[in-house]
Amino acid sequence: MKTTALSLLLSFGGLALVHGVPCTPTSNPDPSNWVFDASPTEHPSCSSSGGGVNDLGSAPVQCEGDLASVYTRLDPATYGAECLSAKASLCKIPMYNFTSLDYDFSIDSCNGVWAAPLWMTPDTWQWDGGSGEIDSLELCPRSSISMNFAGGGSQVELDASTFSIDFTDNAHVTVRKDEEGIVTITTCQQEELQNSQCPPPTYSSCDDCLYNNNGEFACWCNNAGNIYSSGGCTDGTDCLWTLVSDVWNGVSGDAGYTGCMTEVPEIGLAAGKPNMDSKCTVSVERITLRGDNGAPLTFAPGSPSSCFTLTANSN
Repeated sequence: MKTTALSLLLSFGGLALVHGVPCTPTSNPDPSNWVFDASPTEHPSCSSSGGGVNDLGSAPVQCEGDLASVYTRLDPATYGAECLSAKASLCKIPMYNFTSLDYDFSIDSCNGVWAAPLWMTPDTWQWDGGSGEIDSLELCPRSSISMNFAGGGSQVELDASTFSIDFTDNAHVTVRKDEEGIVTITTCQQEELQNSQCPPPTYSSCDDCLYNNNGEFACWCNNAGNIYSSGGCTDGTDCLWTLVSDVWNGVSGDAGYTGCMTEVPEIGLAAGKPNMDSKCTVSVERITLRGDNGAPLTFAPGSPSSCFTLTANSN
């Protein structure tokens, strides 16, 4: 729940700085109902100063009163160079039945941090840009917010005057998959919402989607089976995706770390180095997955009933 619907105004040297207002983290965690797992683990993309993920005494939690949410805050002064992640690993999303993902997001003081506030990963990750990974928001390079697809499709950097890496409050993302398997990402402000979603993008073909969107939306397609011929849906894979929220500020990692932990000269941050002065805070709220015809998504067999919290609010 938001503490206020307005942004905070902080005065400094006579200037008014508008900061994002991430949600209030829960004071009463309920791991039996929160579908995201933030247990200590390891990941090739990020190693903390202790060598792992969620291993320094801090981890993402849910927002107060919202099971369909993730709140993450860096505190390197207390914990060191952190790698923080939450994954809804039991809630398997069948790509053939998926039609959309919606959520509100707020970002505060995150310049110099590599993060993906909410993204979708195929259970089998292969073929790099052809993997089918959907990074609906990603702070990569780590001086701006982008809509990305792990190097595939069209990568679109958001207008910093509207969606700032240091003060974006209560904005919205809609990920859509159309009948042809083309996936798009749109980002908007609350007043632009139509039926709880960002306005739909307009395109006539795969090429039109990829090359003629004027930066208004990001697109993934390949003129063949589109998302269904991605690395996540072929070669005997299960075509299931999973929701993940990451905030990476570690000391080492794989090629993704090398590519996204970019230099940020305006704050004196060298490439490949964690931002040890960061207080980056990110929240994603009211996560809503939809299935065929906009109905609540039916998760893959074996997914627990608690996964319904991610789709119960569907219209």
